Formats: sequence, C-alpha cells, structure tokens
Amino acid sequence: MIKREVVVFIICLITAFVWWVIHQLNQTYLRQYNLNAVIVKVPKVYEQDSIHIPLKIKVKASGLKIILLENYYTEKIYISFRELKKINKKGLFFIDAHTISENKSFPVKVKIQEVTPDTIRINFKNKKKK
Repeated sequence: MIKREVVVFIICLITAFVWWVIHQLNQTYLRQYNLNAVIVKVPKVYEQDSIHIPLKIKVKASGLKIILLENYYTEKIYISFRELKKINKKGLFFIDAHTISENKSFPVKVKIQEVTPDTIRINFKNKKKK
C-alpha cells in the first residue's frame, strides 16, 4: 500500500500544476497571424465584386483567448466595403483594426495591435464605363 505521505505529495503536485496552468492562461501574449481579407459589397462602378487582400495581424490577448483563437481561427474574413475609411481621392482606403476585431467571422474578441498593410489602394482605372 502506498504511504499516506506519497498520496499527499501527489495531491499537492497536481494542485500546484493546476494553479500553474491557470496562471499561464491568464497572462497576456502577443501573436502574429496571416489573414486573408475579402472586401465584399464593392460598389458596382468597379469591375470586381470582391477584393482579396493578404493581411498580417498582431494580436494581444490572454492565453485562453489565444488557445480559442488558434482552435477556431478562420483564414478568411469578410469586410464590407462600407467599413473601409477613405483617406483621399486617389483610391487609398484604411482598414481599421476595430473593423477586424468586431467582425462576425473573427472567432474571438481580442485586441488587435497592428494590421499590415493597414492602407490599401483600389485601382480606379478598373471603373466600369457608363
């Protein structure tokens, strides 16, 4: 039969391990992910129905949210053209990090530190002729 001291030691070891895991999941981590953004609902004056843009996002979140993000991560996110912010008349548009983090197709609510590239150019030469 196992001695009582060994049983107590194993219970303390398991308890310490559980507390360590909880502590690690509560810490904040930075991760970088590749994401394909698809701009949908493009105005009909352009020849394209949607625009595909490869993005890199830097995410800051707790360990638990990072685990959930990695398990339910989608490589495509759909952003409406109306959610882009127009910078100037030369076709430059800004993708806000809030637009990605609040998107319904993004699995977990996290804080996005950086989006690269954050500015995209939509070529106006592709306008349909009236």
